[in-house]
Amino acid sequence: MGRYLAVDFGDVRIGLALSDPLKIISSSYKTLKNTGLENILSELKEIIVNEEVELIVLGHPLGLDGDKTRKTLQVEQFYEKLKGTGIPVKLYDESFSTVRAHRIIHDMGKKTGKNKEMVDMLAAQVILEDYMRSVQ
Repeated sequence: MGRYLAVDFGDVRIGLALSDPLKIISSSYKTLKNTGLENILSELKEIIVNEEVELIVLGHPLGLDGDKTRKTLQVEQFYEKLKGTGIPVKLYDESFSTVRAHRIIHDMGKKTGKNKEMVDMLAAQVILEDYMRSVQ
């Protein structure tokens, strides 16, 4: 049984979250520094093998009006590259995932400014949780 890997793509950092093998629980996994698409793909390929990933859920940002933004186009370019891994990739609406991640950190009594990596991982976890709820 494989796992799902959620990816919250950012200009500086990429947050990752993994499901358990039964696809019931999602957990924050790690944050990658965005050092270019080829480097990210290389790191993700290693994670895919080591964690037995069977599906990638890529956060798909749209503007509040539903239109594509500069960020949407970047993510869609990354999506095309991810398809080259041979693992199925699903674009999934990531609306307000970062806002929800900030709220989680705030509720834990921490400041988000010093926990940017945690914000990115939690945003990926929110995306994954939403995706898993939508397919059950």
